[in-house]
Amino acid sequence: MTLYVPTPRIADHDAQGRPVRRGDTLYYTGDSSPSLYRLETGLLRAVRLTPQGRNLTVRHILPGDIFGEEALHGLPRSHQVIALSDATVQAVYPGQLEGAALWDVLRSLSGQLQRVMNDGVHIQDGELRERIARYLLNLSSSSLGGRHENGHSFVKATHELIAEGTGATRESVSKLIGEMRDDGLLTPAYRCITLSNEIALRQIAGIHA
Repeated sequence: MTLYVPTPRIADHDAQGRPVRRGDTLYYTGDSSPSLYRLETGLLRAVRLTPQGRNLTVRHILPGDIFGEEALHGLPRSHQVIALSDATVQAVYPGQLEGAALWDVLRSLSGQLQRVMNDGVHIQDGELRERIARYLLNLSSSSLGGRHENGHSFVKATHELIAEGTGATRESVSKLIGEMRDDGLLTPAYRCITLSNEIALRQIAGIHA
């Protein structure tokens, strides 16, 4: 069982268009919600603690996304939001929204709703090998991903992060990643996993485009 260990909360003034360091918590479940936020750069994730005591990634927040929608209803925060990479956020206050700004919020939340429904596939559909392949391919195009000089994509992620993003245990993820390494699909290193055979991973993930 993975024990819940809170990460440091950033100071309120740091959330006003200033950098957020990797590993910082923007807000915790149950916090008050005076504002929305817009992610300017980086990658964040919304985390919920399961009854079994494990963290579950329920949403990824990408640059341009407006989040913290509890502020629109005056409700406490429903998730903990953690920076997966160095990031920059900007507070957006509901009382100052009008005209085009309101439409921006609506379009952002609508787009994220569609993405969250699609991302649910990572957790619910297919065997764990398939879910891991799909999740790593998705992260490879985010702020956690990149390409080596030889052209192979990589993802800066721990086994625990992958477990939380695929609804699995860290032990089962580590076992599968070891098997995928032996099959020539992945090359794991410290906090970095290289996608050694991206074509085969796409086939496993059911991605044909």
